[in-house]
Amino acid sequence: MFRKILHFFRRLLGTAQILQQQEQWQQKQEWQQQQQQRALLMLGNMLKHSSAGLEKIKTTPTYKRCAGIISLLSPMDVKDGKFVRIGRSFDGGYIMLDNFQTEKIDAAYSYGINNDVSWDEDIANRGIDVFMFDHTIEQLPKHHPKFHFFKIGLTGHKKGANLNTLEECIAKNGHTRCRNLIMKMDIEGCEWDVFKEISADVLNQFSQIVVEFHNLSSAVYDQKESLITDVLKKINQTHQSIHVHANSALFPLWVGDLVIPELLEVTYIRRIDVKEKLIRNTREFPTEIDQPNLERLPDIYLGNFSVDRPA
Repeated sequence: MFRKILHFFRRLLGTAQILQQQEQWQQKQEWQQQQQQRALLMLGNMLKHSSAGLEKIKTTPTYKRCAGIISLLSPMDVKDGKFVRIGRSFDGGYIMLDNFQTEKIDAAYSYGINNDVSWDEDIANRGIDVFMFDHTIEQLPKHHPKFHFFKIGLTGHKKGANLNTLEECIAKNGHTRCRNLIMKMDIEGCEWDVFKEISADVLNQFSQIVVEFHNLSSAVYDQKESLITDVLKKINQTHQSIHVHANSALFPLWVGDLVIPELLEVTYIRRIDVKEKLIRNTREFPTEIDQPNLERLPDIYLGNFSVDRPA
């Protein structure tokens, strides 16, 4: 009798595992189909414009949409500013303004950890407490006395037991009155929902923000364009882009003389901190301290990433 019961439960467990594997396989298939559709759209766009003259291309809606997105992301320079790479080589490292010795940072917020804490470790080694959030992992791959980990995901309007808004995270950690926080965010496309809901007052608590934007080139073809442009305009009210780097893991979109990456790492500085120091950018991206995200693939050249390019 006991063997029959044991056999029955084993069959139940085996069935549950099979159903779980089937669900994971279906999700993988759907993701691959989405990637193939995006690739076909980009390829079709490249072929469509390959034989047309530049002036004709500039009159197309596609070009105008690309130009609009790029204009909202174009970086400026900071007079006498020095940039530094924070984090490991290749994927996981970000370029930031090196003002850590002159500015007192209250705390750092890090969203999207996975198996890489190199940015967090570099920040922690500067004596800054790092509050780290990722609801997809059980624990950190490495520990540091300045690390504070929460198995919580970041959200904008979506609700969930393990999801908090940025404002809720700040309040729970006692940072509501802090005015000099920094943040790194790589949350696989959820950033648009998050930034859509963040108030200007909460954004203004962060002196520097490093974020990887997803689905930029895809937005040219779908309904996300208005969401993306609205979010970028909102961020630009309080912060200014000062560095951009294209993640080479996915193909960018070329339209005429413009290139817009599918994945773009952007460093923002709070405007009120540098309002007298912002000057026209003269750098070309990637810079000398940038590195490709994938070791075996070259970086994507963005030039000065501006619609109005200098002569």
